[in-house]
Amino acid sequence: MILYIGNNVIYHAENEIKVVGMHCLSCVKAVELCLEDVDRIDSPKSDLDSGITTITMSGDVSDADINDAVE
Repeated sequence: MILYIGNNVIYHAENEIKVVGMHCLSCVKAVELCLEDVDRIDSPKSDLDSGITTITMSGDVSDADINDAVE
């Protein structure tokens, strides 16, 4: 999704990924910290029960960059 405010372009997108192997809150924190280090990822939030991590991005982030961060 791309938002425009006046002449300024504000980019905001969300993506959900399934992370296999999160077994505890330490795993959740580790996944979130690794994703925070990726440029243009602003706020990853992981749910331990579902294994889903929601990623808020302020620009394009490739699937490869996301996978590399989580592996």
